[in-house]
Amino acid sequence: MVLKKFEVYLLRVMKNQERGFIPSLLKAFLTPLSWIFQAFAFFRNSAFDKGWFRRYHPPVPLVISIGNIVAGGTGKTPVTLMLAKEFYGKLPIAILSRGYRSKAEKLPQPTWLSKGEGPIRPASFCGDEPFLLAQYLPKALVIVGKNRLQASIMAAKEGAKLIFLEDGMQHRKIARDLEIVVMDARDLFGQNRFLPRGFLRDSANSLKRAHLIILNNTDSLECYHEKKELITKYSSALVVGAKMQVSGIFDFKGSHIDSLKGKKIGLFCGIARPEYFENTLLEEGAVITAKHIIPDHCEFEQQTLDKFSINCQKLGADLLVCTEKDRVRFSTLPALSLPAAWLQMQLTVIYGAEEWSHFIEKTKREAAIICQ
Repeated sequence: MVLKKFEVYLLRVMKNQERGFIPSLLKAFLTPLSWIFQAFAFFRNSAFDKGWFRRYHPPVPLVISIGNIVAGGTGKTPVTLMLAKEFYGKLPIAILSRGYRSKAEKLPQPTWLSKGEGPIRPASFCGDEPFLLAQYLPKALVIVGKNRLQASIMAAKEGAKLIFLEDGMQHRKIARDLEIVVMDARDLFGQNRFLPRGFLRDSANSLKRAHLIILNNTDSLECYHEKKELITKYSSALVVGAKMQVSGIFDFKGSHIDSLKGKKIGLFCGIARPEYFENTLLEEGAVITAKHIIPDHCEFEQQTLDKFSINCQKLGADLLVCTEKDRVRFSTLPALSLPAAWLQMQLTVIYGAEEWSHFIEKTKREAAIICQ
């Protein structure tokens, strides 16, 4: 629990949300480490660009990578889902996910999450994000593990024609036909510093490899044009603007909740950008009485949630609310003093929708030809 709290605090320091002597000291310590990370990223990319490192071409007609140049929170999973839906039912598709911080990631070989009949393992084993993808796309093949090369062979043997390489931008050992990059319009370049001082894990120059860039969290047309202009300095890729929108509110039993307007709630989540979730709840009209935030991809402790629920009840809260990604971490309904609910979100292309449609249709035509 102490380590989780420190990680949340460290992330706030990296986002410049903490002030004072200790945060300044931590930043000074992290800065030289970020220089080392930056140098490593530069030499590694150079080695691939010059052909010093070999790349493996999976035995499938089409490979699409969905990734980013920063660590966490840009919306790779919603983009993967949105893209996969375009080909779902038209081609045999496979999704390869690392399953970050999951038990499956630690295994020496990749493991099956879905063989075309929905998830066969819990989110606690394979990770929340791949579980959601397998749940929404039950006919897709979903494989979890850090060895993407072996996973691609498994997918090909099972008949996949199209592989989606989730969080694949830095996994350059696997050759891809299309590079889709997801960027956060509210923080394009991850505090403009490399890990662990900031969130960059690739230089902005790496955007030149992109075929399509999806600007998530694009709040206005002005924002879209402003960020698009910055991106075109590094890439000639098509740029579209998207935004996550609430598509439903449900309790843990699956019943629909009409609205959160005026309701006092307790917020609990374990995602990369909890502040975005908080803003969404405020936009929905909720009144936040207390917050319980853990690091991304971590499990909630029942005892801690119990205490949080009791505290929220004392503060007059009506219910607890989390994200869908948090919801799938619970294999059984937790017994708490307050009812719990979750928000279902959907990514929608808002700006550049016509260009997005042309890109998708062109990709479908080319996929149909090469998959014959």
